[in-house]
Amino acid sequence: MEIVGFVHIKEDATTCKGAINPGEFKGEICPVMEFDSDGGALVLNPKGSALGMFEKQDIDRRFKCTYKDGIVMPPELDMVGQVTYMAKARSRKGGYNSILARMVIQNSLSKGEFNDNFIWVRQ
Repeated sequence: MEIVGFVHIKEDATTCKGAINPGEFKGEICPVMEFDSDGGALVLNPKGSALGMFEKQDIDRRFKCTYKDGIVMPPELDMVGQVTYMAKARSRKGGYNSILARMVIQNSLSKGEFNDNFIWVRQ
């Protein structure tokens, strides 16, 4: 499975299903393996070592994206678009690293949708 987005789980989440230790998800930004139709999500813990299912009321913020090789990309790109975007991101002045990826994730969570406009300013 691929990462299809990110969510911020509420500190007081109560609907975790499937995880042995739900506390390792609470208050954390977690990668999403699948969004369900009613607003919930199947998420990985931040360490990537456990899965848990959370319902909509326990998710504070969310956004959809594609995440490959450490690069956060728009969700609607096909395979050719992804390769092109990855090449553009890696060749940008200053490069693309895990710090920039976390900044894109935080910015996108605050806006509720994928948003990386700030990394392309003054390129």
